[in-house]
Amino acid sequence: MEQLSWDIESLRILHQEFDSFITCSFNAAHKVPIKSYEQHHIRCELKHHGIISESGRKRKQVPSSTFFYRKAPAVLSLDKEELQKTAAYGSANNNVGQSLTVGQRLEEYEKEMAMFNSIRAENKQQKRDEYQNFDAIWEAVQKKKGKKTLKALSENSGQKSRAELLAEQRDYKRRRKSYRAKNIRITQRTPTQIHRDLIAAYMEDFILLNEFEMELESKSLISKSNNSNNSE
Repeated sequence: MEQLSWDIESLRILHQEFDSFITCSFNAAHKVPIKSYEQHHIRCELKHHGIISESGRKRKQVPSSTFFYRKAPAVLSLDKEELQKTAAYGSANNNVGQSLTVGQRLEEYEKEMAMFNSIRAENKQQKRDEYQNFDAIWEAVQKKKGKKTLKALSENSGQKSRAELLAEQRDYKRRRKSYRAKNIRITQRTPTQIHRDLIAAYMEDFILLNEFEMELESKSLISKSNNSNNSE
């Protein structure tokens, strides 16, 4: 203590001064005496919110840009007075109804469920009436598809001349037996090609089904017209 020029009285004073310091609530590194804490608190709060810079000068206020948006239809002004007027007008014209009770909510739910069940049952009945003879219709569509395929094959085979058939036979004989084994990657189909073939097949079935249904409707209309003529 003698080498540092300290004595008991000076240490006691330093200890009292250290106890008189308060930590700033905005920056824990700031140790401020009790006397100047209030002034420091105000200054540090302004710095914390960005109102004044670190040098202590107040930031320059940016000029208002409302002049350039006076005629703009979709710009909302954020002036305090206008916001207060808007809030007062909204609270005065607030016509929001009261919240429903548990019983009212259950009643609304039961009504919606009853409506949903009735619509679902009606839809099922319509589908049942529409497709009650679907197996027979689908079998007739498949027969029609088979006839159409045979007709297309016969037309394609009939269009080829004798020279074309001989050329195909000649090309087939020229190919080696291991041609397909070596070029198997060429004959393999990608998943995209498989999906395209499936979609094309389903679309063909749907087109044939639509044609068959149109034929049935036309036949039923013709029969109805004949019956009406006979009755007259």
